[in-house]
Amino acid sequence: MDERRSNVPTTPSEEDISRLREFLAPTKIAVVATIGRDGMPQLTPNWYVYQDGRIAISTTKQRVKYGNLVRDSRLAVCVLTEPLAQEYVAVRGTADIIDDDSIWPVTEAIVRRYVRPERVQARMEQLRTEDRIIISLKPERIHFR
Repeated sequence: MDERRSNVPTTPSEEDISRLREFLAPTKIAVVATIGRDGMPQLTPNWYVYQDGRIAISTTKQRVKYGNLVRDSRLAVCVLTEPLAQEYVAVRGTADIIDDDSIWPVTEAIVRRYVRPERVQARMEQLRTEDRIIISLKPERIHFR
């Protein structure tokens, strides 16, 4: 069987990890795919940060993607160039849910990527009132186009 098509997790090469880090550095939107209750993909656009070898996404426990990941931790994330999506990266793996106070520095790192500096604190104050978690994905498979 062609290893690239296998569902068995593999360890991405250092070259792929370096390329992923470079591709994810500019601010883009990630399309997050979880597996819905009916077995169909459920897709949502999200802000993200790539740090410590992981893609981190902040969400709330009320979102469908959270419930999906509690039920089935398989996760795929696709990030593309704009406006024509001539390049993209698709990353697959198993999601870890982080549900403690360690989420706040990660959440702030995400917010700083997308919000004007003068609005970061106000946005963080709002987010702290929500039942938030971090979805953390260590890449098991990486595909570039």
